[in-house]
Amino acid sequence: MQLPTTLLTLCTLLLTPPSLALNIPRAGAPPYTPLPPTCTLTSPLPPPATNYSTPLLVPSASVRASSLLYQTYFALPDTTSMAERWEGCVQQCNGLAGCKAAFMADGVKTPKKWYGTTGGKKGRGCLLFDRELGAGDFVEKKGVEGGTAGNLECGSSEEEGDGEREEDGEGR
Repeated sequence: MQLPTTLLTLCTLLLTPPSLALNIPRAGAPPYTPLPPTCTLTSPLPPPATNYSTPLLVPSASVRASSLLYQTYFALPDTTSMAERWEGCVQQCNGLAGCKAAFMADGVKTPKKWYGTTGGKKGRGCLLFDRELGAGDFVEKKGVEGGTAGNLECGSSEEEGDGEREEDGEGR
């Protein structure tokens, strides 16, 4: 009886479109909550930010230490586009209570003790913060590509639809 279950699982994984897979919540992760029309996303990145993207920039270590709510990393190369991952990162910020800003880039190193590892492995990082980020919060870091950031501002919870936002920031 093991074979049919294994075969069904394999077929499900192979036939699940990547866009649907992005919306399947991970254990302990903030939910993907689409942005309602009352939300705006503004770039805090210093010039020459174009389309919210500036290479080589990451939030400084002090900003990460004081304001990081949640972080997740995807192995590189990532078969999912940066645009799709960024949309998911922003939706997770919207789904996490207290999240005010999101940052994503390729080449971001995982922290020490990340899921029992020594850390330092480069990946596509999505970092969520409990305050808005400003131009002075970023530092240059070699090997980082496609840095994208946004400060999220939404209207009152009555205007946001269900207004559900997860209360804790697991994954830190």
